[in-house]
This record gives sequence, structure tokens and C-alpha cells, in this order.
Amino acid sequence: MIKGLGFIGANYGGDDRIAMVHPRDIATAATQEIETPVTGKKVRYVGSDEHTANEAAHILGIAIGKPDLKWATFTNEQMQDGLENKGMPTHIAANFVEMGASIHSGALLQDYDLHKPIAMGKVKLEDFAKEFAAAF
Repeated sequence: MIKGLGFIGANYGGDDRIAMVHPRDIATAATQEIETPVTGKKVRYVGSDEHTANEAAHILGIAIGKPDLKWATFTNEQMQDGLENKGMPTHIAANFVEMGASIHSGALLQDYDLHKPIAMGKVKLEDFAKEFAAAF
């Protein structure tokens, strides 16, 4: 999308907050959980960083030499149509739309906010942006 259209877009964006996690931080947390005996049910959220969509676009944009990179917010219908037009099956596109709508409404982060990670992971968005730029 960035290469073809010059922006990032989804049915969430702007000041919507995004909790992000890097695979290395997931691996670290998984190792800790495997090595720690537990009885009963336990849920642990793992996060590396949190930013708004606009902040994420700016950080990624700087890394790829496009400091004015914008994040466009689509309607649910635009998002569904766009995914289907790129060949995604309707039912899978609907799941992506539902997830994006829950980010936009804040519903996705409700439980996360009640049970925030004790410590965030080590890989921040600025670190990931370097990896992204190398692949971009």
C-alpha cells in the first residue's frame, strides 16, 4: 500500500491506539512462561510498544525516507471491498474488518488495558522501523 498508493490505510487509524508486539518479545515471554510453573488458568498479555496509527505512520515513514507518510482511515465497507478486490475471500476479509473495527472502537484493548503487561518488551516501534526499512 505504501509503495503503490503512498499511504497506510485501514478501517482504523488517526488517534486510534495500537498495541504492538515484536516476535522476539513474544519468544522471550513464551520462554519465561514455559520455565515458570503455574497452576490454574493464567493470561499474560505481551506488548512491545503502543502508538496511535498516526504516530506509527510517522515513525515508519521516517525510516523509509517518507516523513510525511499518512495513515488513511477507511470505512468498514471500503476496507471489505478493498480486501476482496485484492483477492481475499469474503469471510476472511470480514474477520479483518471486524478486528479493525474493534481497534477503532477501543473494544479490542479493553481487557488488555485492565491487564497490561507488567513490563513492555524490548523491541520498540523505532527498532522495528529499521527492520521494516531494510525490507521495504
